[in-house]
Amino acid sequence: MKVLIIDDNRDVTSAIADFFDSMEINYKIIDEGKEALEEIVNQTEKYNVILLDIAMPQLSGHDILERLKDNGDLIRSKNIVLFTASTLTNNDIQKYSNLGIKEVLRKPMSLDDLTDLIQKYS
Repeated sequence: MKVLIIDDNRDVTSAIADFFDSMEINYKIIDEGKEALEEIVNQTEKYNVILLDIAMPQLSGHDILERLKDNGDLIRSKNIVLFTASTLTNNDIQKYSNLGIKEVLRKPMSLDDLTDLIQKYS
């Protein structure tokens, strides 16, 4: 199991990393949108799931999704899960789903949410 975590909030990534370490799950953390986009496009490693925050400075998660869509519709071929503290309406979630996002998790996430996610994409 390998997870790509894309989030600029070090408290969030640290908490997820601690949990994944305890579960012996391999992961990579990227805290910047441009680098994250390059990692997804080039896919130097195979990820079972990509956790993508929406609200990031400079290149946001939404921007990443738009560029992936324009780059051969890479969204549908990846298991991308949005995780966000932003308020999303049901309409927003439906639009992301139509783009190919697998699901949306709201922050703060529980350990049960992360466990379910790992089991689902293992």
